[in-house]
Amino acid sequence: MNNIGLIVRKYSVPFLFTVIGLVVLIFGLMEGQGTSFLLAAAMILMAGILSALFSLGKLRPITVMLVGGVFGVVALILFWFTYDTVSDSLKYQNDRDKSMEIAKQNMIDIRFLQKVHKEKYGVYIDNWDDLIEFAKNGTMPYVYSRGTVPPEKITAEERDFLYGDDRPIDNKMTEDEAYRLSKWPEGPRYDSLFSGFVRDTQQVSVMQTKFKNPSYRDNRRKLEIYAFSADSLPYIPFTGGKEMWSIQTVDSIKIGEEVGPAILIEGYLPFAKMEGSEKKIHFFFGSLSTFDLEGSWEQED
Repeated sequence: MNNIGLIVRKYSVPFLFTVIGLVVLIFGLMEGQGTSFLLAAAMILMAGILSALFSLGKLRPITVMLVGGVFGVVALILFWFTYDTVSDSLKYQNDRDKSMEIAKQNMIDIRFLQKVHKEKYGVYIDNWDDLIEFAKNGTMPYVYSRGTVPPEKITAEERDFLYGDDRPIDNKMTEDEAYRLSKWPEGPRYDSLFSGFVRDTQQVSVMQTKFKNPSYRDNRRKLEIYAFSADSLPYIPFTGGKEMWSIQTVDSIKIGEEVGPAILIEGYLPFAKMEGSEKKIHFFFGSLSTFDLEGSWEQED
């Protein structure tokens, strides 16, 4: 029994290192792991084999020390190589995440501009020069709202002014009725009910109203992305201004009984979801076959 215990104590550690090194090396080869991983696995395997040979008396202590020193130097080199690789990988991930944040915000801004233009003119903008110009100098409707709809029915005199007929006046007035009565200063209840009621639509600057709005600028600061620039909208982030999003528009498509324009803006970020993959991240919104304006970042994986 004592001999068995001695054998176990003498050879268990070399055996364990040898098995672990062999398993890890086979796994690394099968899974296509990098050079540093395979070298580390090989070192574990060699450490187990050398330890076993030393325990068997096949190696002298000086030989083990020399081999251990070589392994130590290799380990330091591997450590530095791994640290450098990890640093590069972290930078890649940070740059990828930042590019996705910037791309998402720019796509949201482009979509906003296109929707405003379509609502105003009936079509989407089909080139970047016109989009930038619209962002800088375009206008959009803005509804100024003050006051609430009086919780009362209209009178017969107000009905005559509004409709000129004898329709029933049993229901409380609508917002449209209140708005139209606010434009009738001679009305009998103008001063008491309608003088402070405002629902006016005016054309305001897109740049001032949207992109220079304090809450919008604060949101960009919270996301830690650069301030809005209309001139940067066409360019895909982290490409050094060399690659642009593509714009494709169709002035009229028909889906069922509905007819209207369609748009697709898309491009590929200079990053992949998984580092080392050749498949770049596809970023887009819209469709040329539907009226959908959903963005790729809004779709479930």
